[in-house]
Amino acid sequence: MKPTSDELREFMDAEQVEEKTLQHSLSVADGLVDAYCRGNHLDRAEKLRPGVGEVILTVAARLAANPGQVQVREQVGPVSMLVGEGFSGFTLTEQFVLNRYRKRGL
Repeated sequence: MKPTSDELREFMDAEQVEEKTLQHSLSVADGLVDAYCRGNHLDRAEKLRPGVGEVILTVAARLAANPGQVQVREQVGPVSMLVGEGFSGFTLTEQFVLNRYRKRGL
């Protein structure tokens, strides 16, 4: 079953994130996984294969945490905060899961 915005909000522990941002992040994450696996992430019943929903959830969380997807550095006196660039590809763990279902050329 595909992750919902409520599951994403609970996973992120972020009540202040807008519903629209969560929905968009889930949609983009699903598209990225679909493209990476070339449609093979779904079984014959059109359900997500094991582990794929969790990958979509973690990717969506990174997308929702930084919707602009740009690196930002803020500094006030000696205190600074750096927000990374957001999604820059699947992590090694995510690739490990997705590579089980990825269609590969010969």
